[in-house]
Amino acid sequence: MNKLLTILVLIFSVSFASAQTTQIDLTQIPGAFKTTNLVLEAGTYQFNIINEGVDHEVGFVLVPKGKYDASMHIKEAYVKAPAAPGKHSLTNEVVLTAGEYEYFCPLNPTAKHSLVVHDHVATVTLVQSPGTFDKHELKLKAGEAIQFQIANEGVDHNVGFVLVPKGKYEQKDHIAAAYVKAAVPEGQHSMTNILTLEAGEYEYFCPLNPTPKYTLSVSE
Repeated sequence: MNKLLTILVLIFSVSFASAQTTQIDLTQIPGAFKTTNLVLEAGTYQFNIINEGVDHEVGFVLVPKGKYDASMHIKEAYVKAPAAPGKHSLTNEVVLTAGEYEYFCPLNPTAKHSLVVHDHVATVTLVQSPGTFDKHELKLKAGEAIQFQIANEGVDHNVGFVLVPKGKYEQKDHIAAAYVKAAVPEGQHSMTNILTLEAGEYEYFCPLNPTPKYTLSVSE
């Protein structure tokens, strides 16, 4: 009986640990990553490096910002095996604490891209019903790490979320990090990526609902 209890505890512990690891997909194309900056919350991550169109193997290097010597590479973030063309490869689990990092691939090669890790990420929940959001104005602080949770309450089709600098509505002006990770069916919700905003005036809306454009003010 004691042996069985021990086994069950071990199984639960492994499952719990796995559930706490977040996988981040990063796709490489010739000479570049598709994702050129990341904002994350402190925690445990595993990077999935995808080779899309690079005609040779690629890898992944993660370092504290500005520290490029091989001795400063975060070894846990190396891929377990180089990613061949059309394939992907996982890194080991990496524990990231608050701070600034950079990632790149010297085999591609790519530019060095920013990865910022925050101790805390605030969740801002916005509920959509037909033709409207429940909050018609938001006020946030500059530099605060936030993640929007978009809920669909009563809209009989998928909804989304668009955030733009005030008055700039063309798709090129959309803040891509604020897109939901998946379209939101009725009765469900979806998260955006984590982002930080500079001081200024913004607007948010959903063209799929559609809704009016609402004000989001960010103060210093």
